[in-house]
Amino acid sequence: MTTVSQRLNKTFWIMLTAIFAVSAITTSPLAYAQNGSTSSQDDLEESARASWQPVRDLSRRTPKVRPSSAQVQLVDYETPVATASKTSSAKRVRPTSGNWNQGNTQRQAPVRTNVRPASATVLAQPVMQHTGMQHTVPLDGHVTFEPMHDSGCDAMPMGNCGCNDMGCDGGCGGSCGVGMGGCDGIGCSSGSCCNGDPMCGEYKDCDSLRPCLTLCWPQDGWFSAEYLMWWQDGVDLPPLASTGRLSDRTPLENGSILYGNNSVLDDDLDGYRFDGGFWFDNCHTWGIGAGFFQLDRSYDRFSGGNDNSTLVRPIITVLEDDNAGSLDDLTEGVALVNDPTREHVGDLNITVDSQLSGWDLYLRHFTKANSGCTGVGPCCCPTPWCSRSEHRIGFRQVELDEGIGINSSVLVGSSLSFALDESFRTNNQFNGIDVGWYHTRTMNYWSFDLGLRIAAGNTRQRVRIDGSTVVNQTAPAVQGGLLALNSNIGTYERDEFSVLPELNMKLGYQLTDQLKATFGYTFLYWSNVVRPGDQIERIIDQDQVPNSNADTPTGVFPRFAFDNTDYWAQGLNFGLDYRW
Repeated sequence: MTTVSQRLNKTFWIMLTAIFAVSAITTSPLAYAQNGSTSSQDDLEESARASWQPVRDLSRRTPKVRPSSAQVQLVDYETPVATASKTSSAKRVRPTSGNWNQGNTQRQAPVRTNVRPASATVLAQPVMQHTGMQHTVPLDGHVTFEPMHDSGCDAMPMGNCGCNDMGCDGGCGGSCGVGMGGCDGIGCSSGSCCNGDPMCGEYKDCDSLRPCLTLCWPQDGWFSAEYLMWWQDGVDLPPLASTGRLSDRTPLENGSILYGNNSVLDDDLDGYRFDGGFWFDNCHTWGIGAGFFQLDRSYDRFSGGNDNSTLVRPIITVLEDDNAGSLDDLTEGVALVNDPTREHVGDLNITVDSQLSGWDLYLRHFTKANSGCTGVGPCCCPTPWCSRSEHRIGFRQVELDEGIGINSSVLVGSSLSFALDESFRTNNQFNGIDVGWYHTRTMNYWSFDLGLRIAAGNTRQRVRIDGSTVVNQTAPAVQGGLLALNSNIGTYERDEFSVLPELNMKLGYQLTDQLKATFGYTFLYWSNVVRPGDQIERIIDQDQVPNSNADTPTGVFPRFAFDNTDYWAQGLNFGLDYRW
């Protein structure tokens, strides 16, 4: 019994402790706050919502840097929208106690009357234009275009094949009064090119490399260098060396000509040509340039004698009674140089030289341009092309300098020697006004240039004949040789009117935007010039030929008279053309 009673008492005290614990929990302040009356809770919630203010949490967002209004301009392209969006401001409805049901904890959504538009117009293609900003964050919905650089029709093509190639941005042409982009993307400073786009075949880039030496050259210019491989109208020579008489007269009859009676220096002429200048304007309509060319002095030589063969100088002599100038009785004669059978031992050296050079200074003016599209291009598809024409006027000088030198030494027997030195030189210098027309056609990498020019002016002709003989190696020398004697020795000058037309054709291939390789042809003609071979007369008066140290008399033959002729030169050109 005692054991059962103890267990009941223990159970009673456990239940009593649990009841006190539950009572303490249910009567605590936390429980009272959570299980308060409904009316008190509604009052608190309504008061809080009445004082509500919209707050934007910016702690989790990165602020945007917007450009100022002075740096960003918005361009609208469409008409204004309907009147429904004309309201310039939006009304915000703040919730009040009237917006809530007193007996319901659910919130009724506020009603917005209008929405503020971003602009009064709709932008079809909004564009942000930069005005002096280097780094700017664009606005939402704006499109920013980066600058596009192209090579243009006049340089390296780019883009797709065809006439709509973006490389030909300016169309290589245009209508009057429209500011044109030009074949290279650079427009005219005046904004109007009524006669076509002058930039066809030209290069324009403000950042291009230009020559500098302490001071930089003007922004726009050109320079070309060419190697010339020409040939010319050769120098005509009379018979100057032979093996005997040029007739059947004995002795030494029927000799053969060893040197002369032909033309020499008519091919294998090397030279160079330079041309350069600057443009006065960005549209390349006016420019100034200068050019220079020169063919290297070329030589043709003959040497003979001092052997067992016969070497003579063929001449024509007049009889003593014909010295008054009559040519009724002329005789083919010879002057022995080397003939061991007749105790004449000697040598003969003849040198002929020629050099052509010139320079010019000119103004160039753009006149007209054109453009179009070929049916088939190098890439087997439609290809754009453009052309450019211009006129030039300026001053031109061309000089032709030539000469024939004859040197001979003869030992007669063992006691008499002669050393002869003779020279026949001519110089022609042209000075005149030069006008020309030049046309350029460009298509992709290739270009073709055609130039026609003609100069008219004065040619100053100079002829100088000189000769001397040293007898027995005793100075001084006596005036006169064999073909240069007292009757024709001297310097002669006169002026003649001349014309000088020139044709130039050039094919070019663009290596880079600024550098082009060229291959061309040039033909040059010059009227009324004198050549040295034409000033030699073989008719001589033997009395004028020195045979001692004594002076000789002056006779009639050989005579001097200006002998005019024409001159031409032509050839191939290989070069490089640089534009900046």
